[in-house]
Amino acid sequence: MANREINEYINRKYYRWLDYACYHCNHAGISDEANDVLNEVVIALIEKDESKLIKMLHTKKGQYTELDFYILRMIKLNVYSPTSPYQNKFKHIPANSVVDYRKLNIEDCEYEETDRPAEILAQFNQVRAIFNDLCLCEKARNVFEHRFFNDRSFSEWKGPESKKELYEIYKKTVKLIRMKINKNCLI
Repeated sequence: MANREINEYINRKYYRWLDYACYHCNHAGISDEANDVLNEVVIALIEKDESKLIKMLHTKKGQYTELDFYILRMIKLNVYSPTSPYQNKFKHIPANSVVDYRKLNIEDCEYEETDRPAEILAQFNQVRAIFNDLCLCEKARNVFEHRFFNDRSFSEWKGPESKKELYEIYKKTVKLIRMKINKNCLI
């Protein structure tokens, strides 16, 4: 959030900017979107580096500040440029004012959205079930749990084993689990 000085400046100039946005939106043929354009510009302005905004606010150019000219350029850019943030975010359907949108035959596209998190959870639970069914020594169980289930690196391992030894144990356990999964898939 911008500091108090920037907020007061925005509140003081907002309606002038809105007039400017209305003027350019009327010329661009999107007269009902002036408020949206200005709000996007203000949001983008607030997200900028505060120190640069304050510097621009205090740099005078005639009777206006550098920030005034910057905001006016942002409004103009967002209205006219097809690659501007506003135009990119809200793509317009090319049509004129004569088109009756109720009579357009718009196809309802049905698509099956896959539930990726549910798939990952199912695979994770499958690995856990296979891991629990395996007859492994305690060290192999601890190494696999440390790396796979706890998602920790072997450099955080508190035992006397080397990273190479830990990796070999982990790799063998992964290989066993993969063989078990592939065996279940073939059945």
